[in-house]
Amino acid sequence: MSSRVTWNLISVLVIWIAIFSALFLYFDARQGPTIAVAKEGMTQGEVVIPRSPDGHYYVRGSVNGYPIDFMVDTGASVVAISKEFSRAANLPSGAPANFSTAGGVVTGEIISGQIVEAGGIAVNGLSVSVGMRGRMALLGQNFLRRIDVIQSNDKMILRVRTE
Repeated sequence: MSSRVTWNLISVLVIWIAIFSALFLYFDARQGPTIAVAKEGMTQGEVVIPRSPDGHYYVRGSVNGYPIDFMVDTGASVVAISKEFSRAANLPSGAPANFSTAGGVVTGEIISGQIVEAGGIAVNGLSVSVGMRGRMALLGQNFLRRIDVIQSNDKMILRVRTE
């Protein structure tokens, strides 16, 4: 076999590897977040959330019974939702407020006395900030500090406190 034929075969192989690599990266990037859903009749009082491909933890939940997907955000002080979600869920108007975010100051409102549920774990009487953009809500510290949060081996466990 001549060296010219060998180089042609290697070139074709490299091109195919590049094509398959590009396809893999494209479809991997399109994969949405992995959202944890509590099992029916959650007996352990906990939900196990797998780490999503983007490195975050997502869990299905609700505010006052209206479903929403949360990103667990240990840096957020309170549960945060969008104005669109607040309207769709028929939440009451709240007190005007300004929020400091990574993107700057956002004007919105605080609605107190809400029921926030994440993965089958509900906390009553929470304040919810309204004003963020996007469909994803943030599960903040006012929810997380009332439960046990354990992170290990690409999993996060939210557990009802037994004390």
